[in-house]
Amino acid sequence: PLFSDRLCRELSAFDPDKRYYRLDTYYSRFDRLKALFMLPFVDVVYSINGTVQKSRVFALAFKLNKKVVMNWVGTDVVKALNTQNPNQNYIKKAIHLCEVDWIKDELETIRIHAEILNFAVFETKFDAEVPNEPFTVLSYIPGNRSVFYGINELRELAVDFPDIRVLIAGATGDELGELPANIKPLGWVKNMDEVFNSSHVCLRFPEHDGLSNFILESLARGKQVLYKYNFPNCHYSPEVKDLKHNLTQIKKQFDDGDLKLNEAGIIYIQKNFNRETILGGIVSKLKQISDQ
Repeated sequence: PLFSDRLCRELSAFDPDKRYYRLDTYYSRFDRLKALFMLPFVDVVYSINGTVQKSRVFALAFKLNKKVVMNWVGTDVVKALNTQNPNQNYIKKAIHLCEVDWIKDELETIRIHAEILNFAVFETKFDAEVPNEPFTVLSYIPGNRSVFYGINELRELAVDFPDIRVLIAGATGDELGELPANIKPLGWVKNMDEVFNSSHVCLRFPEHDGLSNFILESLARGKQVLYKYNFPNCHYSPEVKDLKHNLTQIKKQFDDGDLKLNEAGIIYIQKNFNRETILGGIVSKLKQISDQ
């Protein structure tokens, strides 16, 4: 809902000659009913979430010969991979999009051929600098899915690097159980600027991931990023041993006074996630689809 609402407002402002509507058909019963009434009057149904399981909205859209776009984002891919009898009609008739190549590769295993097209605009500019603080690693871990998001691996990292401060946004200490002394849970933080500004490294190590906003923001702030997936200007860390190796290298740079801003990361976000690139790409794609 957060991303669809934001994207609808941004597309409406960027492309005022067309009409964009946002409906929450996953969590709102009223919007599900509204969608069924609106479907005959739209040209394209664009969903931030894909599925190979039965959906009343998609079923009616296909029955009405509407163009259906499924933009796969992460957990929806896991559900699709674990579906015993996927709806082949959805696979064949929908236009499939995704944000990153590893999602594209996973979808290929169930014969879903997706094109990479991002939908998140990230234009915030930051006064980035290497903080004059004790060496600090920042991670985001929600309390209700802490194991999925890597709390066990982060706990192991903190034990092996007792002189490193580890901050966790999202979860509280009560939710995470016993933690090493150098891990500090922050809970939900209203102003993340201070937290980011005091951190040297941002780490994300979930069991499965799409393209995380945490990664985009970390790069935009010029942080060194440890990521489980191979993404530009991040330190690729698919295993815990890679996390430890990369963290050792970055910590040595810090101790030697040589740690620099991730300038390449800042430039990458500015070049690839600006309004013209993202929204222009979506508008162009939707026009191409509606004209087919």
